Amino acid sequence: LLYFHLRGRAEPCRLLLAYAGLAYEDQRIPPPWEDPEGWAARKPTIAFGVLPVLYWNGEEISQALAAGRFLAKEFGLAGKNDIESAQIDEIVCAIEDAVNARIAFLLEKDEDRKKTLMETFNTRLIPTLLGQLEKRLIVRGGQFFVGNNLTWADLQAFMFLTELDKAALKNSPKLANLVERVGQIPNIKKWVQARPDTPV
Repeated sequence: LLYFHLRGRAEPCRLLLAYAGLAYEDQRIPPPWEDPEGWAARKPTIAFGVLPVLYWNGEEISQALAAGRFLAKEFGLAGKNDIESAQIDEIVCAIEDAVNARIAFLLEKDEDRKKTLMETFNTRLIPTLLGQLEKRLIVRGGQFFVGNNLTWADLQAFMFLTELDKAALKNSPKLANLVERVGQIPNIKKWVQARPDTPV
């Protein structure tokens, strides 16, 4: 698995691999702002010019969601039927929208615009999304997002929600409980405790 020395967009794949207990090479390169020349030279060699890239049995899978979905299917976390798969995608895509919004303000260079984007993210986008996710979780049984079983959707939620301030979940008890339970899965707990400490 090739990505920058960050959690970022590769962390869902790392969580899936950790859950499965699969040994793999966690190949990390400096992020573009630390080594712009190195990334500029490497970027044209990558299929879509973005990371992460998953290398699996001689095949190369680009795009974070494609790699995550593939691993989820490999490890039995992609739903038992097409409806469950679509319900998982619904949660994953909703979270991906928020991930993209977060990355937008983290990478924004104009300080005034950065402040506006961050404020919108924290005061509007996050409360709205958390309310929507909480309702979805309740409607689907309150334990997991899909099929009353752990799926990729729950790992994706864990990844995103643990990046937020803990106070953000004070009005979302079911989500807070989900994060707690996923975080106690032995292989997930082991990975989170052992993974490199990075800013994002």
